[in-house]
Amino acid sequence: MRVLHTSDWHIGRKFERVSLEADQRLFLQWLARTVEEQRVDLVVIAGDIYDRSMPSEDAVELLDEGLDLLRASNVTVALISGNHDSATRIGFGARRQAAGGVHVFSKVQSSPEPWLFTKGVEKLIVLGIPFLDAYTAPAPRPNDKGENRPRTHENVLADAIADGREAVAELGALPTLVMAHTFVRGSTSSESEKQLSIGGSDAVPSNLFDGFDYVALGHLHRPQKIDGRDHIAYSGSPLPYSYSEDHEKSVRIVTFEDGALTSVEIVPIPVGRPVITLTDTLDNLLRGSEYGRYENHWVAVRLTDAVPQVQPMDRLRIRFPFVTTIRHGSIRSYKVASFSARDEQLPIRTHEDVVNEFLTELLAEPPSELQKELVHEAVEASLRKDLV
Repeated sequence: MRVLHTSDWHIGRKFERVSLEADQRLFLQWLARTVEEQRVDLVVIAGDIYDRSMPSEDAVELLDEGLDLLRASNVTVALISGNHDSATRIGFGARRQAAGGVHVFSKVQSSPEPWLFTKGVEKLIVLGIPFLDAYTAPAPRPNDKGENRPRTHENVLADAIADGREAVAELGALPTLVMAHTFVRGSTSSESEKQLSIGGSDAVPSNLFDGFDYVALGHLHRPQKIDGRDHIAYSGSPLPYSYSEDHEKSVRIVTFEDGALTSVEIVPIPVGRPVITLTDTLDNLLRGSEYGRYENHWVAVRLTDAVPQVQPMDRLRIRFPFVTTIRHGSIRSYKVASFSARDEQLPIRTHEDVVNEFLTELLAEPPSELQKELVHEAVEASLRKDLV
């Protein structure tokens, strides 16, 4: 039995206000081809299906299209709701969806119910645990001493896992895959993930998942194993959603044989626009041959020019059509004069004096004779124009 683990699709997401609908559609098309080529039996999606709890009509249509493509590839789908999703909206029509081969686990007010997936002679218990918000999920049960436990994501998740273990045990000695949407301690996050709580206080220990054969995690966008173990991991998001996501995107295919996990394979995702942050002067960025490979990337620029550049975004877009952000790294700060009623009368200065003083501040040295001459001509020209 072969299971493909993916997560954090964030259907409807934008990249720096630019629609990602085309790239997300390409990913879904690639995924449908991949499950056929790789003979995948089950696709598990570990939360954050949509980017918003109230997705747009276009996002709903795109997800519907993607699920149809997967079902046409003769694969079964199981998914949970994430912290970006509305559990109620994701779970609408879940029974009818299951009849069509798409199994949705989004009930946050009741204990998780294991689902038995069968393919030929192989059987796999799937335990789907949706994202559990500490203040909307049932309150944590008292501890062994009868004391109330605080409302934290870790405590409500621990209770759900404990209930799930009991239900799984009733099904006998079969391999078990659990899906969860959470932040496991020791993992690496990116800029584009919404924190589960202030300061990351709701990060959970990995030992919550001890004993499960495979743990398909969602929430973090960087693909990574937990504590170096192949059987508990984040698949990561299929596309980059921030400039911090400059890593390769992938899905994971896990294989079960004779009731045991036998292999884990990483399959790179070849679609989607990669990201890059470039730091250099404007002229070097526009002319340097070493930057040619990034012309089709999402580009963030940090300019190192000592002086402000004219229309840098427009000029950069000629070479980098997908540049979205410019920051200036080393432009000198300028002093701001402060005057009060007690200040003495300022000396009279000509227009040329003002411009030359500005150039001195800007260049950190007095203007050259040629620059002074150009200033003189420019001032004279502007004055003549004012008199017309």
